[in-house]
Amino acid sequence: ELPENLSVLIVDDDMVLRKLLSRSIKRIAPAWSIQEAANGETALSICDDSKFDLIFLDQYMASIEKQLLGTETAYALRAKGVTSIICGLSANNLEDSFMESGADAFMLKPFPCQKEALAAEVLQVLQKKKVRGRIEEDKDTI
Repeated sequence: ELPENLSVLIVDDDMVLRKLLSRSIKRIAPAWSIQEAANGETALSICDDSKFDLIFLDQYMASIEKQLLGTETAYALRAKGVTSIICGLSANNLEDSFMESGADAFMLKPFPCQKEALAAEVLQVLQKKKVRGRIEEDKDTI
């Protein structure tokens, strides 16, 4: 079952996809607090002032200026000490790249829009942090 209250940051340059994910999450978890950012630089700035339980990061964020990729943003967030669950998003399978950059999970776009399917996928994302945390703790004791 999904936690009742979580704070979420959705980072994607595509406003339509940001709104779609935001609305979809609100349907499965109405009490969650959701903020949005259009690029990695904005996400880094927002994370200076706010803490999030879960951050969704799109990989490719197009703009006139060079912008951080999702994997670069994940790496920069971890370097700043951000401990949120980070979930990479992409239409391409970039799970390994996101994991290497410090993300906890990865969701392939398009994400499921059916309430039950999306809830199951988000729950899996939330559980990966717990599993990864245990794996990292186990390495320390070996």
